[in-house]
Amino acid sequence: MSKTLIGTALATAFASALGVAAIAAEQYQPIPPGYGYNDPNEVAKLQAAVKAGGPAGRKVVREHGWKLWAGIMQPSNSGSAPLWYTWPNTFAAFQPDQLAADASGAGRGRDQSRIQFNLTVLGGEAPGAVVPVNIKNVPSYPIPGEVKTAYPKATSQCASPANPENICDGAHVLFNGDIMIASESLSQDAYDTIRGQKYYLQSTLNNFDKHVLPLPQTYVVTKHMYWPVPRGQVAAIPVWHRDFNKPNDPSYQGYETWRDFVAVDPSGKYRPGSRVPVEYLYKVFDPKTKKQLGPIKAQNVVVHAMDEFYNHQVTDDEWKSFDEADKAIINAASYWAYNKPFGPGDYLVTIAMHINTKEIPSWALQSVWWSDRPNAGAYAQDRPDLRKLNPKGPWNHYLLVDAYGIPDSKNKDKLPVATNPYIELVTHPVGTDCNNCHNRAGWPTGKGQGKASYQNPDCPDLLARLSPDSACLKSPTLTDFQWIIPDRALK
Repeated sequence: MSKTLIGTALATAFASALGVAAIAAEQYQPIPPGYGYNDPNEVAKLQAAVKAGGPAGRKVVREHGWKLWAGIMQPSNSGSAPLWYTWPNTFAAFQPDQLAADASGAGRGRDQSRIQFNLTVLGGEAPGAVVPVNIKNVPSYPIPGEVKTAYPKATSQCASPANPENICDGAHVLFNGDIMIASESLSQDAYDTIRGQKYYLQSTLNNFDKHVLPLPQTYVVTKHMYWPVPRGQVAAIPVWHRDFNKPNDPSYQGYETWRDFVAVDPSGKYRPGSRVPVEYLYKVFDPKTKKQLGPIKAQNVVVHAMDEFYNHQVTDDEWKSFDEADKAIINAASYWAYNKPFGPGDYLVTIAMHINTKEIPSWALQSVWWSDRPNAGAYAQDRPDLRKLNPKGPWNHYLLVDAYGIPDSKNKDKLPVATNPYIELVTHPVGTDCNNCHNRAGWPTGKGQGKASYQNPDCPDLLARLSPDSACLKSPTLTDFQWIIPDRALK
């Protein structure tokens, strides 16, 4: 499962520099033909659909999003990992020197503390009023003592007074601050642009003299979330069954608050459809009361088969290839979920994923998440039949939200709520839209006027239709929908 760059030789050199065993190194594998990616005819259809909007326009972009999802999840040539895993990642893209990382794996970390948001209230307050969103009491995830003992460098070298419970980003996976195990992958052209144009340096951003950072049409970035599943026991996974029908609801609604679950049984002991008791969530605290939130227990939870998920059973060689930070991140997630360590033979299942491509100037943004009700509701709509292209993949067990900038059906000046419940709701208020968020990406960052921020006071409405030409975004240098550039750029 080793990440690679251009080819096996470079992959081996990169892995060696990180202290990562260069096993199963694979060449970079782009999205294959047949899935509509960056096809001139498809691009023209997307541009026309975004301009036209309405149900017909949304159908076009949703069908495209489904095909991208199925394509990027194709197995790699070795068959041991999805295609996107052969791509370079943001850990590599934002190193001072891509071959100079600490061999311990305890490289540059990122403050993953959960964010306080402000939200424009569209009703019940004065027009345009900005009020604090009540997410102050988000769950607290102190690093489990077992993880600190086993991986001291990764759990100490990136801590700070502001964020003492931080784990360094690994060469393969990044620290999300909770159970979900993150990875951000880049198409080869995206990686080459960041490195070649030195967009990984704040000095480049400081001296850039145009309004929008130019990125190539072949730029693709993904954010993928794994959920740990231990072998030999039934694992509980929370699932989202609610509507986003309260776009201004300011309460915290991360997965720790959900009370619907599925059970996953890697051992095959229980037949799919049978019902079992489950429990999950350990060593996680309410920051106000200081009491543990779990374990959360549920009875009569329906068992689902592993092959309903994109999943991977980690081999002994693969586990050895992970650096210290990778292992610390994955183990912390496993302790928080099931109060046990993670190791060879355990599973990683795909729970959610963003796929963002610059096929059109306004970007193609889509996000998917696993559901036990994959054929119900608006997020199941317009899924094409891709069995001829992808007969084995469980892509049709996921829901998809699109955010191409098409306005809400009831208000042309607003965007619909478009969010991934697993990824966004642990930090964002419910009333968000991916397109609105990514339009704001820029440099310099900050919460004050003239700065780039998701809480930019110049344009506080989280569902407004924005573009690089919007007056409220005229001051910062915009990084063309890319938050990873200002978030990770090095001093």
